[in-house]
Amino acid sequence: MKKNIYLLAISCSLLSAMPAFSQTIPTFQLNSPPTIDGNANDWHAYEFTNIPLEGVLDIKNVAVKSGIAGDEVFFIFQWQDNSYDIEHKPFIWNTAEGKYTTEDKSEDRFSINFDMEGDFTHDWLSGNSFKADMWHWKAARSNPIGLAQDKLTIITTEPSKKAYTTKAKNGQKIYILRPSDAGDPLYKTARYATKEQDRMPKYILNTDVKGSVADVKAKGVWENGQWTLELKRKLNTGNPDDRVFKKGDTVLAAIAVFDHSGDEFHNISKTLTFQY
Repeated sequence: MKKNIYLLAISCSLLSAMPAFSQTIPTFQLNSPPTIDGNANDWHAYEFTNIPLEGVLDIKNVAVKSGIAGDEVFFIFQWQDNSYDIEHKPFIWNTAEGKYTTEDKSEDRFSINFDMEGDFTHDWLSGNSFKADMWHWKAARSNPIGLAQDKLTIITTEPSKKAYTTKAKNGQKIYILRPSDAGDPLYKTARYATKEQDRMPKYILNTDVKGSVADVKAKGVWENGQWTLELKRKLNTGNPDDRVFKKGDTVLAAIAVFDHSGDEFHNISKTLTFQY
């Protein structure tokens, strides 16, 4: 895990050396709340905005629409992905060893960070200290239960025993934390005492998640080489670990896309501004 966070931070640092880019994403007042089913039909009256991505993957942009209906905020994202990856580190039966071993296989993922406190930026090694509300959708570990994992991204110069420690580009020591919001875990690691099938899932999903961790409802559908992902959440959940959305606000954000890849291989946007 520490290696992955380190490589992720390096990737963010390399991207930050590219020319600065700013982009404002409009948020529509929706006529009615879209159904969270991974289908774009509910959004036909509104225009997509294309967000450029930078990084090592072939995915070069994400299309987004954002809107408010009632007391909820909604998002739809679409991006091209030629492979449909909905397994994450599955167990494979090893006959020689008489046990299951983990296959090096990763799910597709998507994440978005919204600023909460401090000097927000997409670049984790900028030297800026900030706290962000992260929504982390996972094709294997959250999509089947209709959620994106609600968590925090915290970049700080204050020492923390639970954080990954590295250095910003200015040489200052920084600490990176990504704790899950309060509530039940979305999944746990399975344990198999004996062989059941040649291939078994590594994770058992929690179908009754409670708490702030389950605030973000989500559904992703892959079809014809494209993911369509819908997300929704209350504008104000009342939970201290969530960003509050208000009409009239501007909210800084940044997105990342993972194509069956670990933390070190992903594409990210520059810092974005959602205009409500």
